[in-house]
Amino acid sequence: MGSAVRVILEDIHFPLMEYYDWLATGLWMLQDDGQIEAEVRTTRTTLPFQTHRKSFAAFRKVLPGVAAALARGTSSLITGRVEAGGKSVSFVFDIGDSPYAFQTDLLLEKDLYFKAQCPASFDPRGFPIARDAWFPYHPDVITYQDRIRPAMLGRPLSRTLNKRQNAQILQRWRDRAKGSKDLNLFAFFGSDKIDWVGGPERIVLERFAERTAHPNPKRGLLVEGLRQRYPAGQGVDARILNTDSAARRGPKLGDDDYPAVVGRAWHNINISGFRRSLPFRFIDSFLVGASVPSDEIALRWYAPFDMTNEVIDLGPMGYELDRSVDWPRVWTVFDGLMSEPPNRRDERRQHIVQRFETLWHPRAFARYVVDQCLQHMG
Repeated sequence: MGSAVRVILEDIHFPLMEYYDWLATGLWMLQDDGQIEAEVRTTRTTLPFQTHRKSFAAFRKVLPGVAAALARGTSSLITGRVEAGGKSVSFVFDIGDSPYAFQTDLLLEKDLYFKAQCPASFDPRGFPIARDAWFPYHPDVITYQDRIRPAMLGRPLSRTLNKRQNAQILQRWRDRAKGSKDLNLFAFFGSDKIDWVGGPERIVLERFAERTAHPNPKRGLLVEGLRQRYPAGQGVDARILNTDSAARRGPKLGDDDYPAVVGRAWHNINISGFRRSLPFRFIDSFLVGASVPSDEIALRWYAPFDMTNEVIDLGPMGYELDRSVDWPRVWTVFDGLMSEPPNRRDERRQHIVQRFETLWHPRAFARYVVDQCLQHMG
């Protein structure tokens, strides 16, 4: 195949460039391997922030008004194209949190639409926010669903588009997969409150007021329950950052502290939020050989999750009504994980690490995107 294949990512804007550095890094790796030629194009305002991961944060602190003005109108997607043999395939890469939301003009205009938060299916009733709540898709999404491809949410690396820094940070994450683990369960959530939600969150809650309940309070109950069920010394780290309850509150973790703690965990717990989107928590865990005990997943990546090792099902939680959550099942799952023998944990870790290398590594993701475009050429 060689360098006859050319891949271009277009118009990456600086406030969201951290969401695209996983794909960009994978493309650069394929280029280093001699498989493709890669070009990553940014807007002019992106250029000053590409060298250091803290440069935009510092800029935003010093000149918040200017930063806000530059960020205004930022889209949650970029476009690109793959060229080979005189043919070209155009595509969209959408990292928006709402699984039911697609930019339909680009869905019709471009050949393929890669969706990071991709629904597991396109049910005519809509996207399942909860078992009795379906958020409708735009009619064009149903009509042109054959153009949609599931992608994945890779984590921010250097939070820039700096090839060298991205590779270094990725390697530091990978090195943590080899370290010792002393945390059986890790539960780290931002808030147990619902008073701060806005935008699409409020639309969902108001539209399905009698059929849904926000996930955040369930996260609080989970953290408090973990602390009560497994006292200090049993290898459980459970914390909420924004809470009024001392029984749940825990300190914030910085960019350097968080990977170290995740790397020590056998299991990194998830309760879906933000329209049931999948957070960075999934790829963070796979990077270091940890599983993700999670409430029922409504989304898919471009390959199925291993539901025995990578993801462990806790049942419906998320936006379900509080009375619908099967808490006895949840605690039974955690009791089982707490009592697992060391050899089972080691086997799971090795399996997750291997799947990361073959499926979820930036190189593998970039290869998938390129291959889908090449297949579309026919």
